[in-house]
Amino acid sequence: MKPLFPGQQPNEKICEITRPHWIVLAGQIAVWLIFVAIFLGYDSYLVQEFAVLRTPQAIKIAGVVKSLYLMYLLAGLFSIWILYYLSFQIITDSRIVDMDQRSLLFHAMTEINLAQIEDVTAEIKGLFGNLFNYGTVYVQTAGTTQKFEFENVPDPNRIAKLLLDLYERIPIAHRAAAREDK
Repeated sequence: MKPLFPGQQPNEKICEITRPHWIVLAGQIAVWLIFVAIFLGYDSYLVQEFAVLRTPQAIKIAGVVKSLYLMYLLAGLFSIWILYYLSFQIITDSRIVDMDQRSLLFHAMTEINLAQIEDVTAEIKGLFGNLFNYGTVYVQTAGTTQKFEFENVPDPNRIAKLLLDLYERIPIAHRAAAREDK
């Protein structure tokens, strides 16, 4: 069987894969659309209002500037998608793996054993968080990573319950051994 993520053990079963809620992506794209509106508004409004922008020299300069602006717009949309798509958490029957794409050139992977969990907290904040049921899940551990965060995940209460249920399935001897290893 081919592993679905780097470091997956042959007998490890994936229970859940989470990404930030789609409304977070929509909010980032909405900000990006403001810059698209500026791009579209140039020809339809500014050129019509100011005669100096209709001169041949201004048209050439505007063409170059608009081409550069469009390239940055496309690069911005590409960056938003890449950061969203490559940031996710995997909950397996034995551990949690956090794949975090913080920028285009910075990728971090953190993992903790479920036996190291000491506390799990789900937090939903704000109007949009409550309307769309997304928030942050905090996992307190006994290991070197003190706090593990799942930011802006859909249904954080369900994720927290899943983690606690998986923790309860671990034999008590394994939990004690994980705490002694810290």
